[in-house]
Amino acid sequence: MDVNRDESTVTVPLDRAIEVARFLECLTRSIDRIGSRMAGGHADAETVDRFIDEWLIGPQASRARRVLWDAISQVIGEEAVEGIAEAVPRFPDAPPDEVGRLRQELSAGQKALDG
Repeated sequence: MDVNRDESTVTVPLDRAIEVARFLECLTRSIDRIGSRMAGGHADAETVDRFIDEWLIGPQASRARRVLWDAISQVIGEEAVEGIAEAVPRFPDAPPDEVGRLRQELSAGQKALDG
């Protein structure tokens, strides 16, 4: 099965989808807030560490990942999921190509805003 070209649908129960979305919302908004505070000199790497530790970001991210992988494995199978997961880059590896593309998009968007 070519999982990159398959048009199958993955189904996640609404309560689990909300759980994942809430975590991602919390993570995104918190990182944005911490970044703003860092830019203003009111936070540092210790603030990031404290957030990750106090808010149990690792376990929450693991739980969200499990929701998605469980749903995906129902469509493509556990072996395919394991293969995909093993191929994912991990810090401190170099960032994946998607990060470079996103960086370019964000830079272009900022340049457009700057005039």
